[in-house]
Amino acid sequence: MAQLQIVCPLRPGTQERWRRLAQEVAGSRREQFEAFCQQVGITQVQVWVVQLQRGELLLMTLHTREPQQTLLELATSAHPFDRWLREQFQLLLGWNLQEVLPMLYHDLIFTWSDESGSP
Repeated sequence: MAQLQIVCPLRPGTQERWRRLAQEVAGSRREQFEAFCQQVGITQVQVWVVQLQRGELLLMTLHTREPQQTLLELATSAHPFDRWLREQFQLLLGWNLQEVLPMLYHDLIFTWSDESGSP
């Protein structure tokens, strides 16, 4: 299982709206959210609001088999709940996942692993 981590700066004044979205997804839209997660292979979701000296970050961790496929599904799915969730993200983040996804480029600049097997 892989982890997909998404980190975004929160726009000023949106923290409470993110909290309400999380409550709605955990409450009245829980079954729809669970169906979406099962459809795209997500087995666990964690969302944090991180307080910084000059602003806030949203940190999402998704446990999924195929991170790129999960993002693609979120960006392109035509299911009503998926479209609704994508619209909520766009309203709160200020950018459209469908426009950003094709341009995703990542460049691993450092990795380290303890090869010695020492505890």
